[in-house]
Amino acid sequence: MYDIRGRWVPAYVKHIFSAGMSSSQRSESGHSFLKKYVNKKNSLMGFITRFNMALSHQRYEELVANHVDLNEQPRVTSSVMMESQMVKIYTKKVFMLFQNEVVKSNLYICSKKETFSNMKTYVVQRLEHGPNFDRPRELQYYTDTDFVSCSCRTFDFEGYPCRHMICFLKKKQVLLLPEKYILRRWTKNAKIGSVCETNASNYMDDSSLQSLMGRHGMLSQKAQVLVDDAALTDARSTFLLGEFEMLNLRVKEIDDGGNVGKIKSKSSSQSREVQQLIEDSTGIRAKGCGKRLRSSKEKAMSKGSRQCSVCGVNGHDKRTCPKLTDRSNVGNFSETQYDYDDPQDNGRDDATFTSVASSNFYFGM
Repeated sequence: MYDIRGRWVPAYVKHIFSAGMSSSQRSESGHSFLKKYVNKKNSLMGFITRFNMALSHQRYEELVANHVDLNEQPRVTSSVMMESQMVKIYTKKVFMLFQNEVVKSNLYICSKKETFSNMKTYVVQRLEHGPNFDRPRELQYYTDTDFVSCSCRTFDFEGYPCRHMICFLKKKQVLLLPEKYILRRWTKNAKIGSVCETNASNYMDDSSLQSLMGRHGMLSQKAQVLVDDAALTDARSTFLLGEFEMLNLRVKEIDDGGNVGKIKSKSSSQSREVQQLIEDSTGIRAKGCGKRLRSSKEKAMSKGSRQCSVCGVNGHDKRTCPKLTDRSNVGNFSETQYDYDDPQDNGRDDATFTSVASSNFYFGM
């Protein structure tokens, strides 16, 4: 183990980019991830089902992380322009690491040490000295390439500038982080562009082209490269959108046998039928909106109450008049019910009033 220390000791491999992972961390993280879903007691079919489930969960978490990077933006804690610049470029997780380095860079000072023909060395150390603080770091600035490297190897090993490099850039009054220090894999648009070989389609055999996934992958790769080139300018984007519409119509005209134009009239007639059938929906009365629906009885009562022809009181007619509800007790009507001295009762000349008054007269006698 000591003889091969250059392969596993971090101090010997920090100049190699490993995305911050150690030599065995990648395999250990993979084992830890798979142990949550599979074990040695699973059958072959169970293993395949659980493995697909693990991949689905992993892809879902990746989609959630992409959504957070595209729609959410971390809070900037300082007035450094470099921090405001990288919050729009880095992913959220990498930006939090970079933001910590920016804040810690305020605690360091940079001083020049030596000068060579094409290189200058600087020493970056903390303002406060002590056993619990980092030891001084040495920076090497190459004048011919305008590039700086730090002895802590954070940029080489993890891919984002360390606090010592940021302190040096502040000393040189570099307001924005140069593009040479921005690693593409940590940016939000890292997935934009082709990640496969340009001649990958040449290696596909006929069986892969006949499969749905093979055709979809090949077409997606070609379309992705075309979209990336067209999205650079508005003129290219407008031109490509128009071409996409024409290609969409032409592709729909091709049947399964590769014949073009045979189903054109059929598709056009179907489209006209669809245009005739699909129309804007009429307004639908939503439940609970507007006034309450009333019954026919309520509508009749709201038009105006009827007046009784017997007693002259509004609200009922002679069929429901309380004075005529029981015609068998007609003789029990007292004279107080019809006051003959009252001009209203005395002037009534309808037949019902006359008959009732006469019957009271005869019974009274």
